Amino acid sequence: MRRVSRRVGARGVLAVFALASTLAGCAAARPPADSAVAGGDAMTWVGDVDVDLEEVDLAIGSRDGPEQEILGWLAVEAARAAGANVHQDIGAGGTAVVRRAQLSGLIDAYWEYTGTGWTRVLQQSDPATTSNELYEAVRDRDGEQNQIDWLPPAPMDGAWAIAASPTTIDDLGVRTLADLAATFERRSAGDGQSGPVLCLDAATGFADAPDGLRQFERSFDVVVPEARRPGVSTDLIFGLVAQGGLCQFGQVRNTDPRLVDGSLRVLPGDGVFTTENPSMTIRADVADDVPAFSEVVAALSPRLTDTTMRALRSAVEIDGRSPRSVARQWLIDEGLTEARTGEG
Repeated sequence: MRRVSRRVGARGVLAVFALASTLAGCAAARPPADSAVAGGDAMTWVGDVDVDLEEVDLAIGSRDGPEQEILGWLAVEAARAAGANVHQDIGAGGTAVVRRAQLSGLIDAYWEYTGTGWTRVLQQSDPATTSNELYEAVRDRDGEQNQIDWLPPAPMDGAWAIAASPTTIDDLGVRTLADLAATFERRSAGDGQSGPVLCLDAATGFADAPDGLRQFERSFDVVVPEARRPGVSTDLIFGLVAQGGLCQFGQVRNTDPRLVDGSLRVLPGDGVFTTENPSMTIRADVADDVPAFSEVVAALSPRLTDTTMRALRSAVEIDGRSPRSVARQWLIDEGLTEARTGEG
C-alpha cells in the first residue's frame, strides 16, 4: 500500500493510552481497515474532482456526539469511495482524547472546530471575531507548534446562538443580537430588572462560559439581570420560546436540528459568539504524503452549511437514523458518491 502508518484502529485509542508504558517500543497490531471495495455497501467516488486514494491507508477519527459523528462518517465514507482503506475511530471521545490520538499517530485526521481549536486545544484567549481571521490564526499556530494542518473550514457554524419566534421578533422589533442587547441596560445603569426574558440552560454552561452569555454581555457592555434569565432545560427551551410567553428568547446552538422547522429564528450577530467552523485537521506528514485526501475534503466542506447540518442532525436525532447512514445518503444525494451494489 502507498501509505502504512503506525496506529491502531477502531476504538483502540483509550486502551493504547492506558497501556502506553507497557507497549513502549512495541508495534501495536492494527485491525483490518474498512476496504473501499469490501462488502455490499461499497460506494464509488463520482464527484466533479477526480481523486484517487487507491492503496492509501488512512485513520480517521471523530469526537463523540451526533454532529461530530456525522462529520466523521462523511470523511470516512468519502475517502473509502475514493479508494482508500480507512481505519475509523468515529465517536472516540472528547476533544482531548481525539487530539492526543492524532498527535500520537493513532489517527491521521479528524474534524475540529476553529473556536475550540483556539481556546481549548491551543489554550489561547481573545479569539478573532471574524471566521476567516480565527481560522488563519489557529491554522498558523497549530501548524507551527504541532505540525497539524487545518484545511479550509466549512461555512456551518456550531457556535452558541440566541433565538426567538418570528412573532416575538416582529412584535419587539428585535432582529439582531445588537437589537436584543439594546433592550437591556448598560452595566452601570438601572435597577437590574429591565429587558425581555432570555431562558438559559445552566447545565450547558452557557450562563458562565467565557464564550456564552458573558461574551454577549461584554460585546455590548450590557448586563442581563438574573431575574430576566430563568433556568430552563434545553429540551423545554424550544417549545417555550416558540410560544413566546415565559421565554421570549432562548439559548441554542446554531446547528441544532430543532431549528429546521422554522418555529425559531437565530438572531444574527457576526463576531458576538466565538465562531465554530469545522475544519479537517490532519497531521502535516500525512497531508504531504496524501494530497488527494485534501481534495476529497475540499469537495465536502463548502457544502456543509448551517441548513445542511441542521437537516443531517434532524435525520439522526429526531428521525433516529444512524450517523453513518445519514452521511452515506447525503454523499449520494450531493452527487459525490454512488452505491455500487445498493445501500446494503
